Amino acid sequence: MLLLACFSSQATTTLSSTEQKQQHQREIFVKAESLAYNPQSAAYQRLVEQLVDYPLLPYVQLKALMNNINRKNGPQIEAFLEKYKNTPLDRSLRKAWLQYLAKSQRKAEFLAAYTNTGNAELACKNIEFRLSDPSEREVALTEVPRLWIVGNSQPKACDYVFREWKKAGLLTKDMVWQRLVLAATRGKHTLIPYLKKLLPENERYLADLWLAVRRDASYVSRGSRFPHKHVSKETQILIYGLKRLAFSHPDLALKSWYALEKRFAFSAPQRKEMTERFAIALAVADHSQAELWLDKASADSTDIELFRWHLAHVLRLGNWQHALELIEAAPSGIAQDLAFQYWLGRTYEQLKAGDLAQQTFNKLANQRHYYGFMASGKLAKQPSLHDKTLRFSPEQLLEVSNMPQAKRAYEFLQLGRSLSARREWYDLQQGLNEQQSLMAAVLADSWKWHDQAIFTFARVGYLDDLERRFPIAFDETLINSANKNHVDPAWAFAIVRRESSFMPDANSHAGARGLMQLMPGTANYLAKKKVGSSSLFDPKQNVEYGTQYMRYLMDKMDNNPVLATASYNAGWRKVLDWLPERDAVPMDIWVETIPYKETRNYVKAVMAYKQIYAQRLGQPSQVFKELVDMQIAPIQQ
Repeated sequence: MLLLACFSSQATTTLSSTEQKQQHQREIFVKAESLAYNPQSAAYQRLVEQLVDYPLLPYVQLKALMNNINRKNGPQIEAFLEKYKNTPLDRSLRKAWLQYLAKSQRKAEFLAAYTNTGNAELACKNIEFRLSDPSEREVALTEVPRLWIVGNSQPKACDYVFREWKKAGLLTKDMVWQRLVLAATRGKHTLIPYLKKLLPENERYLADLWLAVRRDASYVSRGSRFPHKHVSKETQILIYGLKRLAFSHPDLALKSWYALEKRFAFSAPQRKEMTERFAIALAVADHSQAELWLDKASADSTDIELFRWHLAHVLRLGNWQHALELIEAAPSGIAQDLAFQYWLGRTYEQLKAGDLAQQTFNKLANQRHYYGFMASGKLAKQPSLHDKTLRFSPEQLLEVSNMPQAKRAYEFLQLGRSLSARREWYDLQQGLNEQQSLMAAVLADSWKWHDQAIFTFARVGYLDDLERRFPIAFDETLINSANKNHVDPAWAFAIVRRESSFMPDANSHAGARGLMQLMPGTANYLAKKKVGSSSLFDPKQNVEYGTQYMRYLMDKMDNNPVLATASYNAGWRKVLDWLPERDAVPMDIWVETIPYKETRNYVKAVMAYKQIYAQRLGQPSQVFKELVDMQIAPIQQ
């Protein structure tokens, strides 16, 4: 026992001294970075000597090279790029070095150093330099279309290459059409007038039609605007406009379609596409013609979203016999989907086939999923979590933790540089087998890097380690704020898990920030003052405002957690629009008919996560027992 105690004490001391050395090296690293503008200085050299065994030393060297890109340092730059080729250390330096070589017109060195960086300007320069070599010219010209056929404008550096390509007679009208379609449907519509000039004169009116329909889908409602000259291309434009119009103005879209199909010979695939589009759009809108179009579309389709909306529409009408017929007639792959199995059980229940309902729910209740939990609720059983903590040997974990990218990712985390850490982590995973990837997930979890642990487990497909996939992270902050604002802590954890996977610096394209993905405007409203956007990356502030917002939504939604959850995703005003006008409807049917797919899936996920967290937190955990009996009723504001 004494020997063991001595060994334990020595290990603790060694660990402490190692950690002290690492912390000291981090401080030296930061200082060395600040001096990297002058790598010849004695002060810089002294610091670098102390970083010989430090994982981030290459980043100091990278910064020194980035600050001193010139011909003299060419050999050092090229050696560094070769050593760290196709890693995060390569990309920024290679781009800067290629830009320098291009500007200096150093063709041979540029071509030797060039790899595709995803930069259009450099890709065009690569082709330009090769065009001057007769042996390369023909091959180089074949690479131009992938740069030209895009939905946006390309940099001016590409102009010369595009001119040479056109001079060679390689630009075809089909290529112009492809680019026009991309610009009109997914890209910059401001490119359309330029592309119009490249079309044959008798086709230029098509560019005008694309532009008009892109600006206003209802332009297709008057078929006389389409002269019936290039019919296949005109119908392509019409289909694009009608698909948009079907959701925004379904009645106008239907009226237009009935008129247009008399004038235009739409192809069979186009008719099928429009039939399915109308079916879903009309079901979403609860339109009187929805059933007609759903029946027509389902007859020869295998699209699960179409079948899902057909079933949802029938459920909304309360036609349980028709629901049973739909499920039984669905392709086997769709009929066995968890959602369809749940609704099969519900139809049996409603049609008084109790034994069949019980059998169906019993089978489904084994699934750790929204529908499995709903089945458990129907049976008044504790939901099955199937929690299996991943087992591994220390050697397996050590193998991954000793990889250079893992070491660099860890150090960046300690320095608070999450983006750089994620770049190294992504690079690490490109070379791992399945077992190593699982060890990477465990490693990330041990660092309390929960988001990357969650994402890595998901990528591998190992979903049963709930302790690591659903961590009790930021627990003091979340539980205290939830209790203070009178919301269920399990629900707060579920929202964080869905919104950010516990990534404190998460930042969406829409501007939502932090653990609970709060919009700055929401925080300002709750605080009744201007809240600094960057403060929303602070977990404590973010969670305080986030749980306040949850309470606010509960108050708006008659204390209904399902409606408040939908409101967290889509906004409470939108949710009010989705509520029944008169009679209450069962919660499961209401969720199934939420118009927004994102919100529909969000509600299901958050409710399932709430169940998991309730059990993990040791709370009374029959979340779904309440949900299966819940009715969604109109709310008076």
